[in-house]
Amino acid sequence: MTNLPDVIALGETMRSVVTVVGLPGEPPTELVTHGGAESNSCVALAGLGFGAAWVSRLGTDDAGDHVLEELRACGVDLRWVRRDPDRPTGWMFRETSGAPPVYERAGSAASALEPSDLDGVPVEQASAVLVTGITAMLGEGPQRAAITLLDRAEGLRVVDPNLRRGLWGSDRARELILPLVERADLLVGGEHELAELVGEPGGRALAERCRELGPREVVLKRGAGGAAALSSQTWVEHLPTPSPDLDPVGAGDAFNAGYLAMRLSGATVEEALEQGARSGADVASTVGDSGSFGEPMRIERRSP
Repeated sequence: MTNLPDVIALGETMRSVVTVVGLPGEPPTELVTHGGAESNSCVALAGLGFGAAWVSRLGTDDAGDHVLEELRACGVDLRWVRRDPDRPTGWMFRETSGAPPVYERAGSAASALEPSDLDGVPVEQASAVLVTGITAMLGEGPQRAAITLLDRAEGLRVVDPNLRRGLWGSDRARELILPLVERADLLVGGEHELAELVGEPGGRALAERCRELGPREVVLKRGAGGAAALSSQTWVEHLPTPSPDLDPVGAGDAFNAGYLAMRLSGATVEEALEQGARSGADVASTVGDSGSFGEPMRIERRSP
């Protein structure tokens, strides 16, 4: 593989065990797969026809082997994933019933990420880079690596705060994540998460407050309430057709990929919101974090 990736993402991916809760009286089933905010977006970007590279560390264990095998099968560029012989790959256990997930990620390989993990990665040549607040909350090293990724980037810098409880830095989320927000060009986040981060209730006022921190474009994800975006002085809201959610975990990551893919293709904010909603709905309608994005489809890129 010699082509440079369109998008480079940095973050942790875990081996994921999803317990699928069936109808009353039916026994549950288990799906063993992978899950990680940034790699989920890479899978969706690859499925939409973009070169997407995921940068991280995995243990030299079976779990790490399976994560690499599955992401490679989805078309994700893995040239800059390092294997750590001293630390394990993290695990996530969750149910489709909506019960809080259980993590076994303390001391994981990805928690030892450092800026040096970006050595040799062509960050400056990527059309976009992507990182979430999860990476910043994994540890001091991952947070520095996330800042380094954004500082080195010359393309579009995309940040999703993606607040998660129970991580090393979750009690200092604002302190750790705001440096990423301040470096972002495109900020995409759950409306409630962004409100918690910047102290503004919601809606356009929230997006404008986020813009004051540095991003020139802000997207609010509202779950069943759709999404909205503020770009320049244009405020756009999109309410998609309701669809049933079988397993919504990962839908926000797919939304990020769909929105970014359209913006990189020269599409309008309105078109990007529509594609983001379609991508998110695809993942929410299936079990697992990546939906059907292992089956390639394409977004037509427009001439500048």
